[in-house]
Amino acid sequence: MYAFVMRPESLPKSYNDFIQKTGPVAAPVYKAVKENCRGGPVNVASISAYLNSRRKSNNVKLGEFPSIIPCSVIHPDTNSCLAHNAKAASATFRKTFPLYFSLTFVPFVFCTYKRYILHYVLVFLSSSMNLEGPWSWVLLLSFLHVLLITKKQTIN
Repeated sequence: MYAFVMRPESLPKSYNDFIQKTGPVAAPVYKAVKENCRGGPVNVASISAYLNSRRKSNNVKLGEFPSIIPCSVIHPDTNSCLAHNAKAASATFRKTFPLYFSLTFVPFVFCTYKRYILHYVLVFLSSSMNLEGPWSWVLLLSFLHVLLITKKQTIN
């Protein structure tokens, strides 16, 4: 992220655009943070224009050489940094979860599907081939039969 804010020319344009598009902070704010960290003047006109486009009133007092860029400039839509971070994390999760889910879970299922089916068929066959398997089925089915008959008799 340091390279994105302080030296964006060092990153490929596609990566730079991706971060800007998916990130929760606007481009004029990144530019103001970069100029502020380098000790240069902040373009107050571009920040004011950005804030006016985001909300109705512009009550932020921002000088040309501020000591820090205030939170009301970084996230003008929310009053709390915690709420802004929660909103950004939630939005990022919603954007990235389908991608990462499809990249990890889907190949796992398709690559191991045959092995799972084979495992379940082998378990079924081994339980039905030995003498205890069918006997346990008979006991289970007779128990269910008796249970349902007694339940039906108590209802009638």
